[in-house]
Amino acid sequence: MARWKSWIVPALLAVAQFAYWPAPVLSRADPTRAAAAAAVAAVVCGALVLRRRRPLIAVAVVAGGLALGTWATPQQEYLFPGDALLVLSTAESIALFHVALRSSRRTTLLVVAGLLAVQAALVLDDEPLDILVSIAFYALVVAFGRVRRRWLDDRDAAAHRLEQAEHARRDAAAAEQRRLARELHDVTAHHLTSIVVNASAAQFLGKPELRADALEFAARTGRETLASLHQLVAVLPQAPEATDLADLADDFRQLGQVVHLEVTGDPPPGQAEALHGIAREALTNTLRYAPGATVRLTRTYDETGVTLVVEDDGSATPIEGLGGGRGLTGMRERAAELGGSVTAGPRTGGGWQVRAVLPAVAAPARLRVWLRSQLVLDAGLTLLVLLLPLSGVAALVEESDVSPAAVTLILLAVLAHAAPLLWRRQRPWTALIAVTLTGWLGTLLVAVDVVPGEDAWLFLFSFGSDFAAAYAVAAYAVRPKLSWIGPVAGLISATVSFAVLLTVSGETEGGGPPPETPAATVALFLFLAGCTGFGLAVPFAGSWLAGWATRRRRERRRAGEEGAVAVVSADAEQRARDERARVAAGLRASVLASATRITEAAGQNDLDGVVDAARAALAAMRGLLDGLRPAQQQREEVPSSGSG
Repeated sequence: MARWKSWIVPALLAVAQFAYWPAPVLSRADPTRAAAAAAVAAVVCGALVLRRRRPLIAVAVVAGGLALGTWATPQQEYLFPGDALLVLSTAESIALFHVALRSSRRTTLLVVAGLLAVQAALVLDDEPLDILVSIAFYALVVAFGRVRRRWLDDRDAAAHRLEQAEHARRDAAAAEQRRLARELHDVTAHHLTSIVVNASAAQFLGKPELRADALEFAARTGRETLASLHQLVAVLPQAPEATDLADLADDFRQLGQVVHLEVTGDPPPGQAEALHGIAREALTNTLRYAPGATVRLTRTYDETGVTLVVEDDGSATPIEGLGGGRGLTGMRERAAELGGSVTAGPRTGGGWQVRAVLPAVAAPARLRVWLRSQLVLDAGLTLLVLLLPLSGVAALVEESDVSPAAVTLILLAVLAHAAPLLWRRQRPWTALIAVTLTGWLGTLLVAVDVVPGEDAWLFLFSFGSDFAAAYAVAAYAVRPKLSWIGPVAGLISATVSFAVLLTVSGETEGGGPPPETPAATVALFLFLAGCTGFGLAVPFAGSWLAGWATRRRRERRRAGEEGAVAVVSADAEQRARDERARVAAGLRASVLASATRITEAAGQNDLDGVVDAARAALAAMRGLLDGLRPAQQQREEVPSSGSG
């Protein structure tokens, strides 16, 4: 916001304050006091300019200036009529609002405590009840500030989501390339390498039973390879990857590995999936570079995060020609996507170790502060609608001889009518029904002569609760198309109850005697109902329309934010689909043909053909991966034992 805009509110406040001090009064005032008042106004309005950039300084100077002004400009009729700083005192509320908007909850509470201390020093001896009024008023101002802060945070979050979606859209093709390269490499490592290792071992040993097992394994694994490759390039979203490390360890035990597994805790699904992929790659590397070695697979999860360690003793001779040089890169990419890291290297005493560390997943943000702020606002609204009824009760007690029991029942009826507004956001229909039903309590009290008939006007002030409930239904109800039922039902109930109340009390507009015949009573009731309904229809309709407009504005804002993200996300998904289609074409032209020959050779009991086809599929896969990897992620140098 431009700096000059920060001066608008202080300038208007200063003009209003000086207009509140009439010139003839100032001309008769003591020049010293008039100058002090003008100086206080200038200091307070000047400090208010800092409310956006330095809210704590602003509220401190404003509070100090007002306190000094209250002490320096006592209420004397010859100087200023009434409260000398009445207009200027609103600067304190404005400054406190910005403190709640821009500072932490703890800081805001400390500021409120300081303001209350100043108020206590000024008014405790004269008007101690003003402290209670100040507490309620400060609570409402702070609640408005926190709610506004939450609203701005939501807008910032929406803008951040859109920015992330835009980034994902720009990076969609490259991200899909990285994902496909990683997944294709996993297929290569886990399936094709297993076929080569198993078939080569059967060839070397030359035992018929091992040859049959190797052919059967090649046929089954070849089919799994084809299915995995087809799934990787499908246009539909990928199915969740397996996360059970026990099943993974069993798979490698069947290939001759000695795998010891130790698992502690259950990480979130996303982390478990990534760790499964890292463990699979690390175990496959051990199968390539240290076949027959003893492997220890350990995963621990606690409040600090999750750690995966795969280590071997490197006691066997590696099988040459199987590594593609991309395993460590793929593992690091998986971990980096979740904010973690992967390290790999030789172990002390021999062997190799892969260690992956992922941080703890942050818990969802809690909305306790937001809900408390809303509760304060709802409590403030409840007190506001109680203001007129309670004032009427006070006037009734002062002007009429009403028993304490009757006053207690009247107060309970008034409070019960307004109390449902406290849950108007969470349960708007329930609040409306409760307000509508408790609206009959006044009629009941008049009917049983607890309240004199001539004092029935007292309950006319309670309709604020009905209007607020009608607004809440339109603004917050789950089924907005049916929200019109709320004001209609409330209008009918309020009209009937108040007409009955006036009819029972025997009051007419002219103050005449009550009707003596049933027909006259019915006529009076209909007349009063018509007048009451006509008078209440406009505020009920206005309340409902205001709530409906609030809902529409909120829904349009959300739809605009979500729609923008959806459009960008759809474009990103289309780019990813295009990249999958391109990779699918490459697979059909090279890898799939070689992988298909694996199952064909296995079906023909051609073990040599299985090995040749598997190695050809590996070579074709490496060529495809070279085309997917960015230049800086091309083949890494691989040590003789460990990562591949």
